[in-house]
Amino acid sequence: MPRKSHVTDSQSNRDRGESRRRSQTPNRRQFLRGAAGAAAVTAGFGLSSGVSGAAVGSDPEYDVVLDIVDDLGADPTGEEPINDALAEAVEYDSVKVVFPDGEYLIENGPGGDGFARWDFGTGEEEGRVGDLALVGDGNVTLTPPDGGRHNVLTLWGRDLRIENFTVDQTAHDTSTGITAVAEDRLLVRDVHYDGKVTGDYVEVPAPGDERIPDDPHCLIPGILEEDGTGLIENVRAPDGVEPFSRKGAVWVNFLHAGDLLFNRCEFSNFADNAIYGSPPGQGPPLGGGGSVRVENCYFENNNVSAIRLGTPGSYAKNCTVVTEAGEIPATPWGAITSRAGWVWYEFDGSFENVDVVHDHPAGQGILDHSDGTQDVALEVKNCRFELNNDGATAIRFSDPSVERLSAKNVSVTGEAGDGTALVLGNAEIDVKNCCVSQTGENRDGISLSNATGSIRNVSIDVTGQAIVADDDSDVTVRNLHERGNCPSARSQHSLQ
Repeated sequence: MPRKSHVTDSQSNRDRGESRRRSQTPNRRQFLRGAAGAAAVTAGFGLSSGVSGAAVGSDPEYDVVLDIVDDLGADPTGEEPINDALAEAVEYDSVKVVFPDGEYLIENGPGGDGFARWDFGTGEEEGRVGDLALVGDGNVTLTPPDGGRHNVLTLWGRDLRIENFTVDQTAHDTSTGITAVAEDRLLVRDVHYDGKVTGDYVEVPAPGDERIPDDPHCLIPGILEEDGTGLIENVRAPDGVEPFSRKGAVWVNFLHAGDLLFNRCEFSNFADNAIYGSPPGQGPPLGGGGSVRVENCYFENNNVSAIRLGTPGSYAKNCTVVTEAGEIPATPWGAITSRAGWVWYEFDGSFENVDVVHDHPAGQGILDHSDGTQDVALEVKNCRFELNNDGATAIRFSDPSVERLSAKNVSVTGEAGDGTALVLGNAEIDVKNCCVSQTGENRDGISLSNATGSIRNVSIDVTGQAIVADDDSDVTVRNLHERGNCPSARSQHSLQ
């Protein structure tokens, strides 16, 4: 089966309906082509470089190097499952398995997790692996049986590396993914998920309706050791799901305790979050508290949230979030709210140089979520929001027990009316060098509730009030202007 191109390819692998978009809307190819020139981050993790075009032979990082076809007898035509060959390979404590050109069928195991090796919980688990690399050499496709709804790989190990694969879920009623949880190091690179997940979903069912397929996420990564590191690079799932699917793109394992970086990835058209990175923030005994960093990534038409984070040290940087009118898949219960960013638990981090363009009526900016018992701190800097949907907020930071908010060099443009561009409260705020220009009717600039701090050097051009404050707020306002030339999110990643 032909392999999909990487994110840096100049030609898209599928027709994404470009004619429906505004000619200037940043799209995934425009953004990721620019991100491809970013500095390599692999060295910071102590991980080896990619092996595109790898050949079987010696490798100083592994005791054994095997060809899955020549050495282990796997079928490269997709007719016979390769589970037995994989089982033989992972018996080695330190092994790299090279997959030559071909299509490889992986059946579901007795535990319901595809080919699985792990030791958490009870059931059919068979123990973690050691140091394991699964590396595609050429055009290599992993596929579940048609109609399967399970992972192709579920791996827990010491050091894990999965690189250069297409994961095929193009068949009807087929949904798959990869779980990779490492103790010390994790590398998942150059993995493309091919196909929109389809199925016989029940429109607007009741919560808990057993007829709704419980789909695996495309990727569940995690690092178990606090000093462990992980890199998810050039992983793409652009096709997403049909409406009423329960599938999300990424769910960071709640035991994640180390540091995980997503770089140059795309996750688009999902009904249940793109990067769901907040589970480690739940706290003991479940949450490992590990950081989740997101850089140079592209998100389009995702429901619930694009970037969801919940631990100190987590952040998003140099990313683009786009929603198109009418293009977001609904959740199984029909709900649609698309947040560019959502911060949970004891998040203490930043969103920097993030561009958000919302044309969908349910699009929202960066929002907080607090249960009133945990302190949340957020820094938003050098970000641009274009909001064309009435009632949308660029930043909402007002839940109980939030701690502090810094918004610097933030621009809000677009045609949104009603509501307020920046909703701030219950925190010490520092708003500086920001620009708001919204043309819709009855639109306010900044609303304050129980807020302290300062607003300085801000330009607000709206049809309603520039600043609305309650009696419990004590905020100093200096150098407030009514007009300004606000930078546009839509122009930041134009095609070169």
